[in-house]
Amino acid sequence: MFIMTPVDTAPEPLELPEELRHELTSRLISRADAESDATLRQVARDLPDLVVDADLRRLTTAVIKASYQSLSTTVLLETTRQDLLLTATEEIVQRLADRGAAADIVESVFLNASRVLVKDVVSTAVEVLPADMTPRVLPPLVDVVLAQLATRHRKTVGAFLEQRQRRQRRSDAAFQARIRSVLDGEVTDGAVASSLLGHPVSSWNLAAVVRTKYDFDEAISGLERRLREALPSGRTLVVNLAEDTAALWVSCQSQPAQQHWAKRILKGKPLVGAFGQPEWGITGFVRTYEQATAAFRVVTASADGPGAADYSEVAPLTFMLHNPEHARRWLKATLGPLASGGEDTERLRFTLRHYLAAGENASVTAEHLYIHRNTVKYRIAQAIGMLPDGLGGHRTDIALALDLLAWIPDAADPEAD
Repeated sequence: MFIMTPVDTAPEPLELPEELRHELTSRLISRADAESDATLRQVARDLPDLVVDADLRRLTTAVIKASYQSLSTTVLLETTRQDLLLTATEEIVQRLADRGAAADIVESVFLNASRVLVKDVVSTAVEVLPADMTPRVLPPLVDVVLAQLATRHRKTVGAFLEQRQRRQRRSDAAFQARIRSVLDGEVTDGAVASSLLGHPVSSWNLAAVVRTKYDFDEAISGLERRLREALPSGRTLVVNLAEDTAALWVSCQSQPAQQHWAKRILKGKPLVGAFGQPEWGITGFVRTYEQATAAFRVVTASADGPGAADYSEVAPLTFMLHNPEHARRWLKATLGPLASGGEDTERLRFTLRHYLAAGENASVTAEHLYIHRNTVKYRIAQAIGMLPDGLGGHRTDIALALDLLAWIPDAADPEAD
């Protein structure tokens, strides 16, 4: 059995002719796809419940290619500041942790992948190196490989254990109580809150509240990854609110640039949810969560809505949900028959909403909706004809009512409650 022994000292540089070094690394990198398949077969044997989908295959291939890239850097006597191997490995470790793999399974997967890597390196070296050079070069080459694998092995299992601890902490009752004490205003000092939560509250904070349809851990981790891509210097904090619902904060020292955060929820198919706005300090930590929670109520009020929102998109609508019956009466008074259900009426509302957003410009509306300008004019005439008082001086109310029905299509239906 292959046993990986930790190596504390860096191996001696390989003294190879330049053309041989390049040929060796070229051959190694070309084997990445084949070794990716071998690793995935091992994963499938050890984790029969794990679905080897396109995303997992991509991550595994990235790990293998990063392994060869890292090894090639050493063989070519070059240096790099970017640790491609660890970046890629962390992704697949997180995926395995999300699927509930045990630490010994993760260790087994990477040990077997390591054995394949050593075999490939040795066989490639034998193919490339002259026979008289092989006995002298092969031992230090294997030392280089073992040194890198030992480092990868320790960091891989360490990253897995850290990920599992983070996942367990977010459902821990004591941890949830500490977060609640901050949200309820019992703790008002940023430094105290940061120490209590182990998270930099005294910074810019952006919160999300999300619900998953399935694969809870994997869906939450996927959102965390997408937020780290958008805010590389940010730190995330997650707490479970229910079996299928979680609150997530990302905190960073510089103010996040304005963008449509909700699209990062939509990229994760199992997720529905909402973001607050970036806010500063402990007050902002609480406020952005309250905003996300209010917007979440809008998003989840109807199964037929868009599924994700930023608070800035739905802020006025959040207040309407406090009294659904009042909102229903207001919708019918404002829109009349245009508030009713049916595909034809929904199409008219959709067109009128975009028409108002475009400054009542039929040409711009037609361009946005990819329909003919005459179609826009025809639909607008029909929609206005259904309004109790036409557009008149009620444009703001009409636009708001159309927004409410766009987010909550059954808001005017008395059976929706």
